[in-house]
Amino acid sequence: MGTVRLLGLLLLPCLFMQGCATAPTTAARPVRFAARGLNPVAAAKVSTAVYPKGMRLVVREDPKAHEVSMYVSYRVGATDEPAGKAGLAELAARLTRMARHGGASAQTLEARLAAVDATTNNVVTHDDTELWVTLAPARFATVVGLEAQRMLDPLAHVTEEDFQRVRARQVDDLWARYERSDNGPAQRWLHEKLLEGHAYGRPVGGTPESLEKVTLEDVRAFVKANYTPAHAVLVVSSPLPLADTKFEVASAFAGLAGLGSEARIPPAERIPPPMPEDVPGGAPMQVVRGPVKVPRLHFVLTLPGRYSGMYAEEQVAMEAVQSWMRANLKRDEYPLGRSFSMHYQELDGVTVLDCFVDLMRNVREEEARKLVPSMLATLERHADQITQGMKDAEPGSSTKANLAANKTLRASLMQDLHRQSLMTSPMNIARVLRSTGRADMLRLREEQVNRVLTSEELSPYLRLYVRAERVRTLLILP
Repeated sequence: MGTVRLLGLLLLPCLFMQGCATAPTTAARPVRFAARGLNPVAAAKVSTAVYPKGMRLVVREDPKAHEVSMYVSYRVGATDEPAGKAGLAELAARLTRMARHGGASAQTLEARLAAVDATTNNVVTHDDTELWVTLAPARFATVVGLEAQRMLDPLAHVTEEDFQRVRARQVDDLWARYERSDNGPAQRWLHEKLLEGHAYGRPVGGTPESLEKVTLEDVRAFVKANYTPAHAVLVVSSPLPLADTKFEVASAFAGLAGLGSEARIPPAERIPPPMPEDVPGGAPMQVVRGPVKVPRLHFVLTLPGRYSGMYAEEQVAMEAVQSWMRANLKRDEYPLGRSFSMHYQELDGVTVLDCFVDLMRNVREEEARKLVPSMLATLERHADQITQGMKDAEPGSSTKANLAANKTLRASLMQDLHRQSLMTSPMNIARVLRSTGRADMLRLREEQVNRVLTSEELSPYLRLYVRAERVRTLLILP
């Protein structure tokens, strides 16, 4: 048995003692959820650990999976970029794929991963950087070793020529992301125009102008400060047995993680950006022109984000906004289309809830400006109906309308739990772990839903956040 393998076997027991006993992702749950079979992956096993140098590990054994998904999630994103250097975080992530760990003439990391048929990508948000790889189980030992090399020296032998080429590609991709697609401009404007001046108003990926100001030395300094084990959460979802996956990770990351060291470095913590304030009185609706066929009106509500632990409350707020918009569509005096759409983006410090509706083709800007206050005047009523419906649903109640509202709310929450059980991605596991300290995301979601359905916390939440004063509006004209 080789020295590295022996080291891994000796260190694994002490490493995984820290609150990480192998256990199912779900335990005994309220009957109303378990009886519906909302977690089809209940048989999967999960193990967690914290390494001496602060890197956190989550290993999920999924016997039904055909591939291994490995995410290295760094707690650094667009909100951490220096002033005037928007796009630096994404540029750093892209450049790590150009690293040459075998020397200046060696293959890039990107080429080495492609050689073993691994699919790679990077996702940068306002809050984090996700470097992910999917691969065949037989290739896992090789690829986890490559990922350890990336963490050890993220920009090994990256040249100025590499930098110039990757930066030019990012500028080109920005056009494709924000200008070529129908929804791209709206997603950018919701942050840049409606959250102007706020940390979450920064453009992820930057702009051509801001990227022109970024240098290779800027990227090196950024990576040195933030691509550390203490900033990282490594999540592996795999059909391989837990013990095998943990052994390969411990073998590859032994030195980086500080295995065998008595010294301890805590995982990097953060205080997320604060919630945006209420819209100033009389703040005008933002109006832009974009790639739409008819005028499109966006109503954007900002709610407490991932770090608040109010996931279930935000789902109820979404139901209140949907109820409000459905009622507006029925009003013949409003020049609205026949349907609306709802998107939401959960960030560390804020959840951005975007409800948008197409207006009739001939509606002008002046008409839209008059329409908005009339519609918003009824928003809080729908939030009140939800909380009243929950109260009236107690034993002995006979208010049919409120009972129906309560039934709709519960069905919506159940449906979302089912969706969560089908879409438990390593990316979301890393984000929830970082914000709550827990890797059992599904059980946590169920606890949050149960709290909402059985406590008195919901009514104050809706009164505080589902108000007309918190709604920002954007009109996109053809």
